[in-house]
Amino acid sequence: MNLSGMPQADLQSINVDVPGNGYYPALSTAHFIEHYAIAQEYASKSDVLLEKLLYAQAEINQELANTQLTNGQTLSAAQALFYKRAVYSKAKASLLVSKLGSTHRDSATAQSQAAIDNHEHWLRESINAMRQLQGLSPNLTVELL
Repeated sequence: MNLSGMPQADLQSINVDVPGNGYYPALSTAHFIEHYAIAQEYASKSDVLLEKLLYAQAEINQELANTQLTNGQTLSAAQALFYKRAVYSKAKASLLVSKLGSTHRDSATAQSQAAIDNHEHWLRESINAMRQLQGLSPNLTVELL
């Protein structure tokens, strides 16, 4: 069941894996649906979820392009956790903005305000996860003046 109390679609039948590049971990639409309370209207559209995940993944990878998180090894378990949180949160925020355009005009004001608040929340979650991930880098140093 999802948060609305409605039965959820079979996650395995709609699961699409988003491969990592060997350095960053792989993602999955089933994990995204289950752990980030994706609305049923999007949960059954694996192509929409895949698009949002790929876009978020590309944005996060671009933001991390100049950050050396490890010394040529794969990410640690904690780093992988924060990486996934950053990508999934950014994708969730993107889905919430998409939902703003699909609401009916009579209830759009209240729904759009709630969605904007949620959108900002999920963007903050993504940024916080990025900061945590970057904070785990063994290459960060502080120089005393």
